Amino acid sequence: MTKHPSPVVVPLADVAPIPAGEAPTRVRIRRIVTRAEHGSELTQGVCWMDPGEQTNTWSSHQTDDTAPGEHWYGPVHETYYIVTGTLRLSWDDDAAVLRAGDTVYLAPGWRYHLENIGEEQAFFVYNMTPAQE
Repeated sequence: MTKHPSPVVVPLADVAPIPAGEAPTRVRIRRIVTRAEHGSELTQGVCWMDPGEQTNTWSSHQTDDTAPGEHWYGPVHETYYIVTGTLRLSWDDDAAVLRAGDTVYLAPGWRYHLENIGEEQAFFVYNMTPAQE
């Protein structure tokens, strides 16, 4: 019989923040659930973006098509749940405004960019599969 992991509670305060300069998308994040720490095929984290702050561009294409300063995740599925703030999500040929209470699904095969276009700090929860680390 294969033993599977027990449920794990991870208080946000117990997770070290990753400063914008060290994060793959160049904004402050905390990775809450990871493959390395929990054996999960899902990464979950949170992100803070100040007014006017924006990410670099990142790609979920099958092959690495990034330019210097961009980030390639490979073909991942992502979701964001916006807790506070107003963000503009831009992808290859379109954009959408995300507000508190919105959820967005990001399918593999696109290039994305986020910008806080509001007047308050944006805070959102993200999930990604397969897990990145």
